[in-house]
Amino acid sequence: MFKFHKKAQLGIIEFKFLLIGLIIGIILTFAVIYMANKGILIPFKLGFLCPVCP
Repeated sequence: MFKFHKKAQLGIIEFKFLLIGLIIGIILTFAVIYMANKGILIPFKLGFLCPVCP
């Protein structure tokens, strides 16, 4: 039988959490920017491509 190293398994699990957190963070960022531009969340304007020139 194969014996797996627990360090290797933990590294893979941590990498999955990193990717999931990164993807959720990007989606939430776009959602907040969209709602802010529409005036739903808080009244400020922020451009998607160029934050300096909304």
